[in-house]
Amino acid sequence: MFHCRNIHESDWPTILRIQSEVYYAFTPESEVVMRSKATCGPRTSFVAVDQQLAVVAYCLAHPYLPNQVAVLGSADLSDVEPTDNLYLHDLSVRKVSSGCGVAQKMFDHLITIAQSSGYRKMSLVAVQQAAGLWTRMGFTPANNVTINDSYNGEATFLTCRL
Repeated sequence: MFHCRNIHESDWPTILRIQSEVYYAFTPESEVVMRSKATCGPRTSFVAVDQQLAVVAYCLAHPYLPNQVAVLGSADLSDVEPTDNLYLHDLSVRKVSSGCGVAQKMFDHLITIAQSSGYRKMSLVAVQQAAGLWTRMGFTPANNVTINDSYNGEATFLTCRL
């Protein structure tokens, strides 16, 4: 059993550990960059905790223009114009908790918050063969969007209507 809650200051070391554990196709982002995403989307960035209240997953999502790809490693989101698009920067689950339904629970939580906050669309870049997961969750590829060079390896830009 898992539940979602706001990110606490004490969660950041675990968030960074999960990021390092999950991503192998590129260099993990710095704490400054990760915090900037959460600061830009405070309601749509959160963690999932297990029954022992240990952080097992995190979600970082923030407003970003539709059909635009955020640059990995960049902390500057200050010039983002108001938008009804939510950019799902990262939803990562510890490997030990993988397959237990935590990703779906977090995604459902994110959708609820996004809709109540007035977002009408969501976008993301799927990496490390995750495009199939996101298409099962209702996203479709947007082939007219160019993915910037900060994403090495296979990456797919996906969108969905909320």
